[in-house]
Amino acid sequence: MEWQTVREQYPHRWVVIEAYNAHTEGSERVVDQLEVVGMFGDEWKPAWEHYKQLHHMDKEREYYVVHTDRVELEIGVMDAFGRIAEDS
Repeated sequence: MEWQTVREQYPHRWVVIEAYNAHTEGSERVVDQLEVVGMFGDEWKPAWEHYKQLHHMDKEREYYVVHTDRVELEIGVMDAFGRIAEDS
């Protein structure tokens, strides 16, 4: 599924997505395909709790908590110190 499809199917909601075929370009994580693994309403905390459960079960999978009001799925890459990486 692509981000625009998610936005259409789950408008104005917090979702937890799993990224497939993702790669890094500069300081951005580019997600080519994704799957919604949790859908929530206006509150971000339940989405975050669901994300933490999924991440605890399998740290190798790539999950994100995002709101579908975002026009673009922009995911910054963090360095080892938790800072957003910058393009070099």
